[in-house]
Amino acid sequence: MRKIVLTVSGAVALLAIVASGAAWANWMHGERAKVKLDTLSGVKTSASGDAVFELSKDGKTIHYKLTLNKIDNVTMAHVHVVGADGTPAAILVWIYPTEGNTPSLREGSFSGTLAEGDITADNLSGPLKGGTVKELFEKIGYGTAGVAIHTKQNGRGELWGVRKEDRKEQKGMTENQGMSGY
Repeated sequence: MRKIVLTVSGAVALLAIVASGAAWANWMHGERAKVKLDTLSGVKTSASGDAVFELSKDGKTIHYKLTLNKIDNVTMAHVHVVGADGTPAAILVWIYPTEGNTPSLREGSFSGTLAEGDITADNLSGPLKGGTVKELFEKIGYGTAGVAIHTKQNGRGELWGVRKEDRKEQKGMTENQGMSGY
């Protein structure tokens, strides 16, 4: 009887390890991470938004879509390292404008998709220069990188978001929401 209990316990433990590894691999390859954008501390605005990132199955590209609501005079948007105080630190990649790394004023009030594109290793900067997009995706997934939206009136940042959902919620989002063409 004791051998049966030990054998069954061992089999259950092995299945749990295999299942968790498979879930992790699935999340990291072809899955999405969503970042909700809220007002940066000390800023008064009614703006909001979100950024969705999807790691390609081959792990060489991240497709992203940045959607904003009721924001005025956007100049740039980046993925930043989360600083020790929880605010944006070093820039890891520019996501608006989609070409180059020079601010581009989108004058007036805006709601909709501000930027959509692909991130490759060549786009990475700061501490991730020479790194991989998988590393960037992991940082976004673990909440050690976040998204900042800068405006003419709030040059240091108006909106900021760090991923907080657990993987189960992210998987549900993946199954129910999609990004065009990806």
